[in-house]
Amino acid sequence: MRTYYSLLWTAALTASLQPPHLCAQLLQQVNKCNDLGDGVALLPLVVDGQKVGELRPELAKAVAESGTAFRIDAGVVRLDAALEAADEPARTEAVATCIAKLAEDGVVTGWRDELLPVVASYAAAPAFRVERAAYPLLGAKGYGVHVNGYTFVKDELRVWVATRAATKATYPGMLDHVAAGQLADVGGAVEAQVLAELAEEAGVPDALGQRAAPASVVSYRGVAGEGKGERVTNEVLFCYDIELPSSFTPRPVDGEVEGFELRSVDAVLADLVEGRFKPNVAVVTVDFLVRRGFLRPEMDGYLALVSALRSGDCS
Repeated sequence: MRTYYSLLWTAALTASLQPPHLCAQLLQQVNKCNDLGDGVALLPLVVDGQKVGELRPELAKAVAESGTAFRIDAGVVRLDAALEAADEPARTEAVATCIAKLAEDGVVTGWRDELLPVVASYAAAPAFRVERAAYPLLGAKGYGVHVNGYTFVKDELRVWVATRAATKATYPGMLDHVAAGQLADVGGAVEAQVLAELAEEAGVPDALGQRAAPASVVSYRGVAGEGKGERVTNEVLFCYDIELPSSFTPRPVDGEVEGFELRSVDAVLADLVEGRFKPNVAVVTVDFLVRRGFLRPEMDGYLALVSALRSGDCS
C-alpha cells in the first residue's frame, strides 16, 4: 500500500543514486529554451503603450516592409499610426494582410489557419490576433497546457512518454507528453482544453481526464530550442498532472504521436540528459521531477535548475 512517506522515501532514494552533475546536465537542456542566441538586441513590439512582443532586427525589417500594418519608430516596432486608434478586429485584418505577404515570401511557414491573441499578459485584452504560424515571428507571448501523465507500479512512479509522429513538421520522433496544446484564447479557465487534448491525443475519456489537476507553471524566452534560432519564443505553460490507473494505457488518436510508453524515472532522466525530449517538454518534465522529489535541494546545481524553469515573464 502506498503511503505519503513511502513515496517520499522512494523519490529520495532515486535522487541519492543520481550522478553528481545531473542538475547541471538538465540545466543545459532547459536552457535550450532560454538561449537568446548571439546577443543581438531585440526590437520591442509596443501596442497601446504595452510591450506585446519582440523581434530580431532582420525580422522587424521584413515585417515593416510587408505592408502597412507595422512600422519601426526609433528602434520600436509599432502598428501603423492609423491602426493605433482602431479596434481589435480592424487591427487583426490589417495584420493578416501583412502576414499573408510574409507567407508568400517564405518568411512565415507551416500555416495553421488559426488565430492567436497577441497580449501583454494573460488577463489583458488582445491588442490584435495573428495567424498561429506567425506569432513566434512577432515574439508574442504564447500560452499553452502540458499534461504530465504517470502511473504507480507498486510504489514506483513511472512516467508516460509519447513519441512524436515521424510526419510532424516540428521535432518528429522526439519524446513528448501525454497531451499538450496551445491555448487559442487567454484569460479564463483552461480545464476544457486539458480534457480535449487528453481525449484527442491520448484517448483519455473525460471521466478519467477529470483527474488532471493544475500543478505548476513554467516559462521561457529564447531564440534557440523552440525558436529554431531566429524567432523569439516567449511561452508560459500551465502544467497539469494526471495519475492514470495501471489498467489504462494511452493510445494515439489524432496521429500526433506514434505511441506511448511507461518509463521509469531513471529512463526519463537519461532521455532528458541525452536531449531526446522536445525542448519545451523537457522543461515541463524537469519541473514535474522537481515537484515529485526526484531532484532535491542537496543536489549540486539544484537552485540554478529550478530558477531556470521560470526564466520567462509569468504574467
